[in-house]
Amino acid sequence: MLKRNILLQDSLICIAMLLSHLGHIYLVLKTLMKVRAQDAISPSDPAIRIIASGGVTTSLVLPGSLNLMGGEGFVIKMRPVETVSVDDMGINANIDTRKERAWRWLKMACGENPKNLYSSRKQIPTTRLGEAWLFRKYFAKAQALKQKQDDWCNAAAKLSNREQLSSYFPEDLELESLVALLRGDVKLNIHCHEAYDTETMIRISSEFNFTIAAIHHASSAYMITDIIKKRAKNNITIAMFPELWGHKMEAFHGSTKAPKIFVDAQIPVAFKSDHDVSNAQNLAYEAAKAYHYGLDEHHSLAAITSVPAKALGLDHRIGQISLGFDADVVVWDSHPLSLGATPLEVYIDGIPQFNTSLSVLSNETSKQSLSNSTPKSDFTRKPVKSRTTSSAILKNIDKIYVDKNHTISSEEGNISIIVKDGIIECIGINCMIPSNISSYEIIDLEGGYVLPGIIAVSPALGLAEIELESSTSDGQVVPIRNPYDTEDIIYAIDGLKLGGKHLESAYKAGVLTAVTAPMSYKAVFAGISMAFKTGARSILDYEPIISETVALHAQIGTQYKDDRIPTVSGQISLIRKSLIKNLAHQNIFGRAARGDIPLIVYVDSKDEIASLIKLKILVKNYGGNLKLVISGGAEAHMIAIELAKNEIPVIVNPSRPAPKLWTAQHVLTGPPITDKTGIDILHENNVKIGIGVSLFSFGFNSYLLGFGSERNLVWDAGWVSRNSKGLISQKDAVGFITWNLEEILGLNMSNGLLKGNIANFVAYNGNPFDISKKVKIVAGGGRRDVLIDPEQD
Repeated sequence: MLKRNILLQDSLICIAMLLSHLGHIYLVLKTLMKVRAQDAISPSDPAIRIIASGGVTTSLVLPGSLNLMGGEGFVIKMRPVETVSVDDMGINANIDTRKERAWRWLKMACGENPKNLYSSRKQIPTTRLGEAWLFRKYFAKAQALKQKQDDWCNAAAKLSNREQLSSYFPEDLELESLVALLRGDVKLNIHCHEAYDTETMIRISSEFNFTIAAIHHASSAYMITDIIKKRAKNNITIAMFPELWGHKMEAFHGSTKAPKIFVDAQIPVAFKSDHDVSNAQNLAYEAAKAYHYGLDEHHSLAAITSVPAKALGLDHRIGQISLGFDADVVVWDSHPLSLGATPLEVYIDGIPQFNTSLSVLSNETSKQSLSNSTPKSDFTRKPVKSRTTSSAILKNIDKIYVDKNHTISSEEGNISIIVKDGIIECIGINCMIPSNISSYEIIDLEGGYVLPGIIAVSPALGLAEIELESSTSDGQVVPIRNPYDTEDIIYAIDGLKLGGKHLESAYKAGVLTAVTAPMSYKAVFAGISMAFKTGARSILDYEPIISETVALHAQIGTQYKDDRIPTVSGQISLIRKSLIKNLAHQNIFGRAARGDIPLIVYVDSKDEIASLIKLKILVKNYGGNLKLVISGGAEAHMIAIELAKNEIPVIVNPSRPAPKLWTAQHVLTGPPITDKTGIDILHENNVKIGIGVSLFSFGFNSYLLGFGSERNLVWDAGWVSRNSKGLISQKDAVGFITWNLEEILGLNMSNGLLKGNIANFVAYNGNPFDISKKVKIVAGGGRRDVLIDPEQD
């Protein structure tokens, strides 16, 4: 580190599927060790520049994870080259192989992915037994070929100058990369979630005498650190997400404590991004989240610099600022572990990628050197056990965001909150100490902030415990085709399941209200959403349901086309017919058309949003009053004026979108590429904004999943404020995840921060937009007791 705000940020990740998929070949063959990512990378992919804007200078591009043996990866520098050649982007381009080793990289996968794919085709492997057998079968073939090659070489070495062997050197292109692995010339990366899958691969590596460079994901491998450390032939790197979890059974036991557990066991940890599942532009944010959950500053930064460099076999060139190393340097606008930290300039091989002027660099770095931008976590403080109390007194509060019109600041005096049996007894600067103070637990917030309970507009909370496991979910909605089929509209409330692990995680993060629509990957009309309290353990608990009928949800776009409605225009036509033909009826379509409940449409394209604005006007001309809400809204900023004029709010999700689909090609990715973001422009034009749960596009069908990210909503809001250059205040950002959503969705909720009301708030031991600060108190959310010092699993 040159200064606090200047950091080498190269060799950031081992990114799986960074730039392109390798086509439908995955669906045909189980072992594809002979294919190469190098042959499928587009040097002109705009994702390269977007990812580089996040400080990523070097990436390992790997084939996907559906096959046991997925093929060879390729390491590239994240900058354009004049030749527009992927070979020239390669890390090994122009190296002298007599002086420097030209490593190769190989991808394999174990567990559910290959098993599930071929089970559906009634082909081996249908079990993990079959997977292990196929691995061993092909390694045995490679081992035999290697022995033949060694025998040939030994025989050739014994010949005189005039003699030659009668046979050619034994070769097999299909097995060539496996033989190279056995010879120690390849860095092997393996996709494994479950601990016992990791153990299987270590067992096979010992049997066939090869090393594993990195295990990817390793969701539950923190349970077997001794096995990894003692039985593997080398110190395997764990390439992982620090806190994304729960979308499938293999990832259900992921833990925020895992990075620290590995580091404490002296197992190297690197953070990764399955771009485009999660946006690699935000990779430094992954390190920041690990820092929040207890990994120290040094190891958090090493996990995106020196550790992956070593796992790639490139720690002699990248991963640190040292004499003779590649000039890959990132100048940050703040400490890279602070929330919303953004590169001012990225140098790759000494070449600036964003042409930031020297005056800007000088001014910004001077400002940061004068400010205390380093997040400060107290790692010396002993962990405090989570506990509950029926009554509590909160003192030493710096700020309370009561609602959009009322904020209490410590500048007015000493602020307190007194909660008795789940009810706010007093809030503000004039609270009297109760006479029976011994029955209260006194909590020192140390200058902390208090927010209303956060609201999550979620894809699956309360309906699915594991989004990709049908046995744990309510199921997928069947599309309706007829605008008169109102009886077939599904109500999410009928499938509500409370008390799950995802809900507990959200609750502990201060997300006290969830709004969830029926799950649907294809239906234009998903159904009717519900609003409920995340802390409730049963529908028989204390008033757990806020609303059984929040809004009618629809979704349009190319990903929702099917055989019956193969066009986007057909999707819009169905919505239009359903609203207008039922305007005078007392069914759910009629209620939406008249404005009794909102119509929330998930859509990204500016043109499709414009068509929906026209639809709102058309319904008005027919005598209706459609309360249209845009969800998603990647390109909504392009028609912000029209949205404001027609009083159409936008629930942005994710809050930092990327152009994953053609219909989101005009996304503003933010500095250093664009000066503003879409949310900035919407806010400038007085469009009412909410922030929904970040959605991750997953699999060939682009399923939108939450990955347990509900707990990160306060950071999503804070990031938006921090990067808006003063346009969006912290209070505005709080509103994006609280009172704005309450207004947009028409939720009839009592204010949980007013005297006499049921307490419903979350308190932090500092500013919640400082990523080092933690949730100290959770009150409400369907529980009478106050939760103190909640701890994420």
